[in-house]
Amino acid sequence: MDKPVIIEDYNPDWSREFEQEKEKFLEILGNKIISIEHIGSTSVKGLGAKPILDIMVGVNNLDEVDEFIEPLKEIGYEFVYHKEFPERRFFRRGQWRAGTHHLHIYEFESEHWNNNILFRNYLRTHLDALKQLYFAS
Repeated sequence: MDKPVIIEDYNPDWSREFEQEKEKFLEILGNKIISIEHIGSTSVKGLGAKPILDIMVGVNNLDEVDEFIEPLKEIGYEFVYHKEFPERRFFRRGQWRAGTHHLHIYEFESEHWNNNILFRNYLRTHLDALKQLYFAS
């Protein structure tokens, strides 16, 4: 049986939790990371969301992500292979199928990286679109 989808009201703790995770990534992956961004619904103030923190890490080359698997495993992140998304490396932390944290690794400033940033920033700055998205669900 599938777990029901739960949408929670915006929680300011999501932003603080992102900052804590960001520090962990910088500590274990250091200079291999170009940028770390909070993306997804939990990154948009005022937007209800599934309580899953989406974090995006930018790297120079996805080939170097294989080196991240063991260090990330030590802090609870499991690598999940998705052949449908060759432009991304994905890790999950937490219980069950969805997890509580999703880590998306892209080449920095690639099309997929930029699309995530643009969409997040659009929702953060266009309250009308945010309201339509919120009330459509």
